[in-house]
Amino acid sequence: MTGDGGGSGGRRSSGRERAAEARRRQAAAERRKKQMIIAGVAVGVIVVAVLIGISVQHNKSTSDKAARKAYGAGQPFSAPAGVSADPATSSDPGGIVYGKPEAKVTVEVAEDVRCPVCKVAETLLGAVNKEYADAGKIKLQYHIVDLIDRAAGGQGSLVGGATLACSADAGQAPFIAYHDLIFKNQPAETTDSYASVDTMLGLAGQGTGLRSTAFDACARDGKYAQWVKDNYDWLSKKLGGQVGTPDIAIDGTPFVLKSTQAVSAGQQQADYRAALDAAVAKKG
Repeated sequence: MTGDGGGSGGRRSSGRERAAEARRRQAAAERRKKQMIIAGVAVGVIVVAVLIGISVQHNKSTSDKAARKAYGAGQPFSAPAGVSADPATSSDPGGIVYGKPEAKVTVEVAEDVRCPVCKVAETLLGAVNKEYADAGKIKLQYHIVDLIDRAAGGQGSLVGGATLACSADAGQAPFIAYHDLIFKNQPAETTDSYASVDTMLGLAGQGTGLRSTAFDACARDGKYAQWVKDNYDWLSKKLGGQVGTPDIAIDGTPFVLKSTQAVSAGQQQADYRAALDAAVAKKG
C-alpha cells in the first residue's frame, strides 16, 4: 500500500508538474502574442508618424516654395536707389551703398538677414564700418541675399531682404538705421518671423522714419525680391557656387571672420581695422 500510495503519489505529482508546465507555456504564448500585438501597434504608430512627418515636411516645403514664388511675382527687375552698379541688371544687380562716393576703398558685404553668423559679423564689425564710412575712408556695398531660405526653407531672407532694400530708396541714413535694427532683432534661424511683411514693417516703425505709403507698398509688393535673388546668383558666381555668408571683401581681398572662441572679438576688430587702414594707405 505504501508502495502503491507512493507510486500513485508520484504519478499525481508528475501530473501536477505537467499541468503547471502547460499553464506556463500557455501564459508565455499569451505574453508573446500580446508583445507582438503591442510591437506591431508601436511600429505602426512609428510608421504613421514618419509618414505624417514626411507629408508635413513636404507640404511645408511646397508651401514655402509657393510663398517665395508668389512674393514679388509679376514685378520686373528693379534695384534700390543708389546701388553700386550703373545700370543695375540681373547679372550685375549691385550693392546698396553706404558712405561717400569719393571714398577710394570699397568694402563689399554680402549678407542674409536670417544668417546668424552675419549677425555676429555686424556685432563685431558694424560699428567699425560705419565709423570708417562716415569719416570718408571707405564706402560700403551691401549685397542682400536669400541663402538661408534656399538652404533651410522659409522666405524670411527674401521678404526681410527685399524690405530692407526698400529702405535704401529713402536714403543712406534710414537704410543703415533699419539695417542695424534688423540684425539687432534677428530671430533664431529656425524662427522665420522675417517672412512676415507685417513684422518687417513693425521693425521699420521703430524710429527709422521709414513708414510711408510708398515704403509699405514696396515691402508688400516685393518690389526688390528679384534683386535679392539676383544678388544670390551674383554671389554664387563670385564664389564658384560655394555660397556662404557673410562674405566680406576689402577692395576685393576677403576678410574672413573667425570663431570668437579661437580669436577674441577685440583681436578681430583690431585685425579688421588694420586691414582697412592698410587698404586706405595703399590708395593714398
